Amino acid sequence: MLTVISLGAGVQSSVMALMAAKGQITPMPDCAIFADTQAEPDHIYEWLDWLETQLPFPIYRVTAGNLRDDLIASSQTGARVPNPPLFVQSAKSDGMLFRQCTSDYKIQPIFKKLRELIGLKPRQRAPKEVAVEQWIGISQDEIQRMKMAPHKWIENRWPLLEKRMSRLHCLEWMRDNGYNELPRKSACTFCPYHDNATWRDMKANDKKSWTEAVVVDHLIRDGINKTSEGNKLYLHRSRVPLDDADLSDPAEDQETFSFMDECEGMCGV
Repeated sequence: MLTVISLGAGVQSSVMALMAAKGQITPMPDCAIFADTQAEPDHIYEWLDWLETQLPFPIYRVTAGNLRDDLIASSQTGARVPNPPLFVQSAKSDGMLFRQCTSDYKIQPIFKKLRELIGLKPRQRAPKEVAVEQWIGISQDEIQRMKMAPHKWIENRWPLLEKRMSRLHCLEWMRDNGYNELPRKSACTFCPYHDNATWRDMKANDKKSWTEAVVVDHLIRDGINKTSEGNKLYLHRSRVPLDDADLSDPAEDQETFSFMDECEGMCGV
């Protein structure tokens, strides 16, 4: 059976990979797979480069394209792009677009690589028995994100839950094992699930990512996928332009949305 880590390059999956490298989680994985939206902040790619030097097994980077560029193109031409969960302001009611980006830019590229790794050709029928054990970096404080694999030939495993580890335990493990640099949450720069604390940190400490997010926010305003119908789209939950949004309200830090709402257990870990 193939043993694979679904690597988000955030705190939990990074710790899980490092624990496996030290033999603290067994068996030793055959590889890790990172699904790259090509729209994450530079620090995630820098962390991923470092992580590759620490692991005795390879990290495969797979991608379905650049989500940021695809989203901008859709705003300008109406070309189809899988929806991020953008905030909608309309004359009738406000809401969010149904999230499609995770499936197309995260989950499907990983499944495609898994099929390749077990020797399946395009359109070849998958085996009926379990052929892949996929490790997912979900910790105790986000147990709501657990989901069974959608294919019978893949069996999900959650090693951090087996060890009763929370995100805080993961950070403590990093420090206890001599890692001075700590991983950060992994997400696209313009992810609508960012809370105010994340937006504030980006604005203050990552000007490149903040500028990218502001540009995307302005370009999506009048719609994507030719479906705006007079609605306005926003990245910030207040449904005002991101560079005008009030980011100071601590009540909105990790309150309305969190990574438990995100990305099918595939982002942020």
